[in-house]
Amino acid sequence: MAATRNLLAIVLVSCMAFTVQAENMQLDVNLGWTSLDAGGNDELKSGKALAVHYDYFLKSWLAVDIGLYLSDKTLEQNRQDIVGDYRTSIQSQAILLGVKPRYKFESPYEVFSRLGLQYWRTELEVEEYFGTGIPGGTDSAKDTGYGYYASIGGAYYATENVLLQIELRYMKQLDVFEGKSQYPFDLAINSFSFGVGYRF
Repeated sequence: MAATRNLLAIVLVSCMAFTVQAENMQLDVNLGWTSLDAGGNDELKSGKALAVHYDYFLKSWLAVDIGLYLSDKTLEQNRQDIVGDYRTSIQSQAILLGVKPRYKFESPYEVFSRLGLQYWRTELEVEEYFGTGIPGGTDSAKDTGYGYYASIGGAYYATENVLLQIELRYMKQLDVFEGKSQYPFDLAINSFSFGVGYRF
């Protein structure tokens, strides 16, 4: 988690450094609630996630979108087998690269979308609890790969430069643990978020 915080700090500092040298930029910070689907009969609970986006507008309606996505650990409901109880959790981070088209109305509102590719890093952890006198344990595995993301949102200009926004996001991580497990899967992440944007 320390490495994740360091990466977030580097992205934020880099974005702030760029804003000194250029115009038509925007920094978005969104906090969201996520729902994960790993296929099969998983019963993952909802979790939280943070998304930071840096946008450079090539035109008034189109920006290059660079982002960082960080999810909290998302837990599965406890399950039971013949030897005891176990629970799975998933935690994920992703670097995002794509485009952000938008449409600004005459009133202080705009709608936007994001579409692009992601490079993700996902960790799967299993906690096991056995019977009395048998110690439990935790095992984990990590994987990286590629996928895509898409979202749609709306914003309200509280001032000329500050936006309040909401966003619906869909992310797909492809072939998680392919070649490392007999049961690879695609991880779908749906999220609803709200946040603040600042135009430079």
